[in-house]
Amino acid sequence: MIRRFLTFFALLLPLLAVAQLPYDQSAINRYSLDGVPRSISIRQGADIWLGYDLERATLIRVWRALEGESGLKGTFTVKSSGETLFGDKSEDGWTWNDEPVEVHYLGCSDFDDRFELRWEFKNGTRTLQLTERVPTSKGEIVARDLKVEGLEKGESLTLPAAAGAAWKTDRGEAAKEISGGQWIRITLS
Repeated sequence: MIRRFLTFFALLLPLLAVAQLPYDQSAINRYSLDGVPRSISIRQGADIWLGYDLERATLIRVWRALEGESGLKGTFTVKSSGETLFGDKSEDGWTWNDEPVEVHYLGCSDFDDRFELRWEFKNGTRTLQLTERVPTSKGEIVARDLKVEGLEKGESLTLPAAAGAAWKTDRGEAAKEISGGQWIRITLS
């Protein structure tokens, strides 16, 4: 019995080694980043990476890979490598009407021109959905598109403090809050 199991395992092991992942690891890495267990790294353009803490729905680091390098080092747990453009090691989170929210990661989708991340935010019995698009095309700026659904008139969702200070809207204002259910583009200043 044990011999059959070992033979089966020996035949199966090479098949597992060549199995293809359902995503391009040179564009997105779904392994733990910089010691953050549930995190994801997304490449924007040729050398910019955005690293997210999925449990908090926060951007923890944006970096430029060094010339000739991928921007990530390691295998199962990876380390970001390159010039830091933005970093947030705080525990600050999103707030809804000045109250903290309960965050649930809903998933990531891969499109030809972007990756799309989705979270659900809860505050009491009410629920919001935040969608973030990360364009994959190379540009002169680091950009993210955000949309929140479920807010009532006059309500807003406030970004974590470090993000609100570092990111700007297309009007050049600090991207401190989102409202209205429309897409808003924010760029790293």
